[in-house]
Amino acid sequence: MKRIAVFSVLAMLLAVPSFGDDQQKAQKEINRITAMATDFDGRRVVNLSISEMFNVPRAALVQERTQTGLNYGSLFIAEELGRKGMNKDELAAKLKSGGVIGDIANEQHVDWKQLALDAKKLNGAMDNNLYAFFLGKKGTAAQDAADKYDVHFDGVKADADISKQDIASAQERYSLWQGRAAKDRGNGRKQGLSAGDERVAYSDHVANGGPQGGRGVSGTSGSSAPVGMGGPR
Repeated sequence: MKRIAVFSVLAMLLAVPSFGDDQQKAQKEINRITAMATDFDGRRVVNLSISEMFNVPRAALVQERTQTGLNYGSLFIAEELGRKGMNKDELAAKLKSGGVIGDIANEQHVDWKQLALDAKKLNGAMDNNLYAFFLGKKGTAAQDAADKYDVHFDGVKADADISKQDIASAQERYSLWQGRAAKDRGNGRKQGLSAGDERVAYSDHVANGGPQGGRGVSGTSGSSAPVGMGGPR
């Protein structure tokens, strides 16, 4: 009996690092989601991709973000919890009382390994949609209007809770798909805005604690949108 008990304890101890690794892998994929949404055009694509993955109206995602203050990476976790049966009102109440989305996920015994796979799948869908956006096939002004989605109303303070390194990676990802779309259109030229045109003010958002007049945010505090990524259209 003692030997069995020892083996059980060892198994539990060995399982802890694995659990931590799974959560770290999931967080890396989630950070990619959050970083892409620091940009206006990127945010359009992230919103559209999450809407398609979870079959939730795009405008409903904006409303949920307004109520919870979650950035899109954290909102992805919230949608995963909802799909697993957690009541969204309960989740909102926990967040309002100071709860952290990662801790809430652990309380709900989330499978971080599966969540990492789902986040990776979402990032793949985002790449496809980003490419389609640059080809003018998805996330267009006409589709935004049909979906009752306005990127200028889609912003929360937590959108800036991401590292400069992750934002730089998102910029490279953005430019990659922008370049591929331009090449496939046959003109060999990137169709982005100039660096000056891409700048989106953020300081007022941080100073006032959230989007003002329905305007979204982009980049980090005191900074502009990353060069090579789009601004408001």
